[in-house]
Amino acid sequence: MTGLSGSGKTAFITSLVENLISAPEQPARLPFLRAAAEGRIVDVVPRRSGHERIADFPLSDTVAALAADPPRWPATTTDLRQIDVAVRFSLSSIFGLTRPIGGVLTDIAELDLHILDYPGEWLLDLPLLSQSYQEWSAATLDLARNGARASLSREWLGFLADHPPSSRSDNETAKRAHDLYRTFLAGCRHQAQLSMLQPGRFLNPGRLAGDVVLEFCPMPAVPAGRDYEGSLAGAMKARFEAYKRHVVQPFFAELAHRVDRQVVLVDVLRMLNAGEEAFVDQSSALATILRVFRFGRHGFLRRLFGARIDRVLFAATKADHVPAVQRDHLEALVADMVAVPRLRAEQLHARVAATALASIRCTVDDTDVIDGRKVDVVIGLPQGGQRRIRFFPGIIPVARPLTGFWGDRFTEFPVFQPPRIDAAARRGIPHVNLDKALNFLFEDILR
Repeated sequence: MTGLSGSGKTAFITSLVENLISAPEQPARLPFLRAAAEGRIVDVVPRRSGHERIADFPLSDTVAALAADPPRWPATTTDLRQIDVAVRFSLSSIFGLTRPIGGVLTDIAELDLHILDYPGEWLLDLPLLSQSYQEWSAATLDLARNGARASLSREWLGFLADHPPSSRSDNETAKRAHDLYRTFLAGCRHQAQLSMLQPGRFLNPGRLAGDVVLEFCPMPAVPAGRDYEGSLAGAMKARFEAYKRHVVQPFFAELAHRVDRQVVLVDVLRMLNAGEEAFVDQSSALATILRVFRFGRHGFLRRLFGARIDRVLFAATKADHVPAVQRDHLEALVADMVAVPRLRAEQLHARVAATALASIRCTVDDTDVIDGRKVDVVIGLPQGGQRRIRFFPGIIPVARPLTGFWGDRFTEFPVFQPPRIDAAARRGIPHVNLDKALNFLFEDILR
């Protein structure tokens, strides 16, 4: 599960597991998941992963949040975590005969899903592995002096000006420089809604919160003839290299041997609302993330040389924020945004799809009259509100907007309250197109 902060990874996993659990008794909840619609899903049991280095996904906590009064959204992903799900299903017959599993004729098989969840921002660190400290610093400093970043970086850049790279290193100065840089990154995210923010763990540290290995930042190059030894820039460089060696490399090694199906969640509506610079910046971050993936056809040899992703789904989230007639626009827009990595995956014989979905549906469709015209709207309860509202999202573009599109701010999308579920009843969770997503990901197995 991949997606930048706020893209809906936790909601997707919760809905996926809860709706699979409900499938044996409530197959109509997943009508486009063929195995469910045909009544062939027999039993679904979530299990603890038991992985010594990865935390368990907190399913009971996320379900409890949706079952609260009033219901609330589950907490966002802040660290690597996993949930395993055993899906027992009856097999489709071939010419009236059951299909052999493990050399024995049987009509029941089991699919073990290992769902790996992690902050998508961590994938932004992959380019660091092929960059020197000086190269990364130069690129980051140049970025910090332009656009919305320029005003947000003033205090940090001012501190660097007062503490040149060749000045003597001490831990207090290094920590202060790091703290100012991290504050700058937080401002880029929360005030300007930017996404290309490195290192990824500075805003999502996970278990490394407070670790000295994170206490570095970019610095200008040491002047020619000056030695790095004992300098502030030298200390920063040493921590940068330690970060790559002890944090970034093990994380990507873990992914390379474990992942063979990928879901990439993209909050396209928030990108549209944030404006042109934020849209372009998040597109750049998304492109960087997608360069991480090892695509390739499923086969026996991949077990010898590491897993390759043979199916990848690009999904625009919050499809319930637009009426049904515009969800194809949302799907077309996310498909256009990932056109290059999608082509690369297809050339490597991976199966690729794009969709628009809502893991947890918060609205219903309706119509309204605006300026004498009948328009399609959605109706939902804003988070913390007392009355439902009728919301018209505007017209969603079907491709990356041109410059003229950004003349006026795009529609401000509300945060709708999720529907309250009955945790004990196991009736599943309302959604939009989750079943189609699951059928694409697992249709070749659940047959």
